[in-house]
Amino acid sequence: MPRPYDLESKLKFFSGLIIGLLIAAAIPAFLIYTGSYNMTATRPASMMEKRAGKMSWENWVHKTAPAAKNPYANDASVLESGLDHYKENCIVCHSAPGMEFSEIAKGMNPGPPILEHVDDFTDGELFYIIKNGIRMTGMPAFGPTHSDDEIWKIAAFIRHLPKLTDQEKAALKSASSEEEEHHHHD
Repeated sequence: MPRPYDLESKLKFFSGLIIGLLIAAAIPAFLIYTGSYNMTATRPASMMEKRAGKMSWENWVHKTAPAAKNPYANDASVLESGLDHYKENCIVCHSAPGMEFSEIAKGMNPGPPILEHVDDFTDGELFYIIKNGIRMTGMPAFGPTHSDDEIWKIAAFIRHLPKLTDQEKAALKSASSEEEEHHHHD
């Protein structure tokens, strides 16, 4: 009677495990290599794709973002600068409170988040996302084009979005309207 943990049993087990792992890796590689995996933005992401993507970027942000506090938190003097940057770079995808998403945003997959709901992120995480972007989501990195100081001001403005004044809403709405005026359907 063979012992339950003899060398032959161990070899069979590990051989089967390795073959199983190779098959598990080969199937997605085959689908990707042959172009069989649908990468269009019009196809909704599968539940697994959504969960894996969300888990991956949330864990990345939590792990790598600085623990810093925004030096401009609650500083009303920086909101105008933040608003100007938001109008120039963010509104086309993220919109603003009380406004519709642009045609660009409606065609994005995954769609851009509504930024007045960023309470789950620390100041450091929000800064890090703005500075470094998020791969394969359409979120660009603003670090190459903006100073850290400017990024902190943008983050301060994003935190301010739920409390926009009527004047700030009008400024954002005019920026969105200007963008739509430049767009033509043929």
